[in-house]
Amino acid sequence: MGIIITMPGNLSSIRCRLYPTVEQKRRLLDTLDICRNLYNHFIFESRLAYREGYFVRFDELQRIIPVLTNGKNIYSKVAQVVIHQYYRNLSVLKSLKVGTKGQLRFKAKDRFKSFTYNQSGFSLLYNTLKLSKIGKIKIVLHRIVTGVVKEIHIKRESSGKWFAIIVSTTRTSNNTTNKIDKPIGLDMGIKNFVYDSDGHVVEHPSILKKSARKLGKAQRIFSRRIKGSNNRHKQRFKVARLHEKIGNQRKDFLHKLSSHYVSKYNTIFVEDLRIDNMIRNNTLSKSIADSSWSTFFNMLEYKAANAGILFRKVVASGTSQRCSRCGEIVKKTLAIRMHCCPSCKLNIDRDLNASINILQNGLDNLPQELREVTPAEIEPIQTSLQVRSMNQEASSQ
Repeated sequence: MGIIITMPGNLSSIRCRLYPTVEQKRRLLDTLDICRNLYNHFIFESRLAYREGYFVRFDELQRIIPVLTNGKNIYSKVAQVVIHQYYRNLSVLKSLKVGTKGQLRFKAKDRFKSFTYNQSGFSLLYNTLKLSKIGKIKIVLHRIVTGVVKEIHIKRESSGKWFAIIVSTTRTSNNTTNKIDKPIGLDMGIKNFVYDSDGHVVEHPSILKKSARKLGKAQRIFSRRIKGSNNRHKQRFKVARLHEKIGNQRKDFLHKLSSHYVSKYNTIFVEDLRIDNMIRNNTLSKSIADSSWSTFFNMLEYKAANAGILFRKVVASGTSQRCSRCGEIVKKTLAIRMHCCPSCKLNIDRDLNASINILQNGLDNLPQELREVTPAEIEPIQTSLQVRSMNQEASSQ
């Protein structure tokens, strides 16, 4: 399946499936192994120099590459990219907070999964990807690649499947709407994935929960297999394919839902959630991780940028406790699912109340020139019959 992802700097990437022959698989694996050995050697040289009080420079490591790749069947620029990958990982490590820093680890075979053709060494046709030193590989392009192709990442998943991530230039729309006539506020949850300020509710797909029994059985079988045996190797791929299927189902759901909101509204407000802190909750951590809220927000953000509509995160504090009609603070625990205001007698679902507050907070924090929309007016919703399922609505269109 081809997936488009917008990247920083007016770049977009399309992920496409590769179908290499047996010989091409061997060459791909050889290239992957050479790149892994280069990466590990850079770590080794850097550690050795550090013990002697010396920091290895970029050009010094670069001069090692021709020596290590001499006589090996690898495109030169693919090997050059590895050193950039090493320094990029090193800079990320240095940016971590004090107390959480460690050191770069040597990569085992199952932990080094990709290599990159940068600027040259590749050519792309409709159903063929030609890679220098590897050959012409069958590729399934589900979309036309627009712009200039800058680089191609070749990745091997744990399931054994090969993919090409094609990075090309794109034009992000600069015509962001200045007329906010279709705003929406989204409240994220565990039971219901999204409750929006228009009263639509999307139930949580619970993809991991639905596959937990089958996945657990496959993992138990894997744990009983003898280490190093052929049966254990086969079972490992079965477990990896189940994980891959769960991930694909989750991405499919998130892509469809984010596309729905971007196509229907011209301004989207969501909560600015501290997901790293929330996931520490031992009771809800598994459900929060299965929700993939960060991925959903990223999808909304880049799709909104491409469509030229407004996307904003607002402060999440107090949105569930504050009455969306009169502003009264109504304290409630997570177990209380209805918002019943003693002051204005508003009686609605707590998630709907929160989504309306998110919408109003977003509108209040917009620049003055964009505030041309009427504030959300709240009418009492006494029954759950007025809450419509977005899945039903989508199927009727």
